[in-house]
Amino acid sequence: MSSDFKLSLMTTVFSLLVIIAFSFTAVMN
Repeated sequence: MSSDFKLSLMTTVFSLLVIIAFSFTAVMN
């Protein structure tokens, strides 16, 4: 497993978490 693949995977997961958190906050308000 290359470091580039690991970096892109982490970036994708982080982006999904940010989107989920933002959507959850929007729903709560």
